[in-house]
Order: sequence, then C-alpha cells, then structure tokens
Amino acid sequence: VIYFLLFLGNRPPGMVPNKFNYMTTDLKRLSKYFGVHLSPPSNVFEAMFEKGTLNAMRFVTAVAEKKKEGDVLVEGVSRELWKRIWRTDQDITQPVSLTEAGLKAGLSPNEVEEILTLSNSQPIKDKLKREKWVWPQPAKPTAKM
Repeated sequence: VIYFLLFLGNRPPGMVPNKFNYMTTDLKRLSKYFGVHLSPPSNVFEAMFEKGTLNAMRFVTAVAEKKKEGDVLVEGVSRELWKRIWRTDQDITQPVSLTEAGLKAGLSPNEVEEILTLSNSQPIKDKLKREKWVWPQPAKPTAKM
C-alpha cells in the first residue's frame, strides 16, 4: 500500500502533518464510538517504521502454520499483540513480548517455544513474503477486545 501511495505521489499520514493530525483525531473518535480503549505508542514513528512488526507477523504466521485446528488461536494471538502495542505501549518485536502474548492467547509454554523457533525458520519467512493475508479472516470474530 505504501509503495502504491508513493507511486501516485501521495505521502502516508505520518509524513504529512495535517494528515497525521486528522488520523489522530479520527482514531480517538473511533475509539470512543466503538468503546475500544486505544492508547497509541509513545513513539509512533519508532514503533511503526523503525522497529516495525515483522517479528510479530512471523509469530502469527507460525501460529497459523502450527495450529491447523482453527482461527481461534491466530485471532487471540493477533489481538494480544494489538493490545500490547495499541493499549499498553509495549514493544512487540521482542521474544518476551511474543511469549507473553502467546501465553495469554492460550498457548502452552512448550507451544510458544516451538512457535518462536518456527517463526525464525526460512519456510515461515518465505510464506510471509508469498502471501498477502496469512491469517484467516473469520466470518464471526471469537475474541473480545
């Protein structure tokens, strides 16, 4: 998406002060309207552009690969990671953070360790590169925010 915007000469909200201000105001409005607590990271640029979410995406991809029985764990892990970055301003790039998210989502300590190892494997890295949407999009979400 970013490359497409740049190709068209459109810069992302973080690079245009008025767009960034509108996005911030709009997120606060949406948070209030939907009743979802939202507390953006203290350093949005660092969280989104410097550190990124690659480790978290690999972790979620590995959960989807390892846990074939359904979407519930993938959704749970995804939500826990979202909460860590957008509610409690925690770094989701560190293994300890991924471990805590996995445990809260219902994985056992052994499963989390296996998934952390799997998330650093070449097949998971390749799968994430190949597929645009790795995780399932269930018709009816199972976890609550």
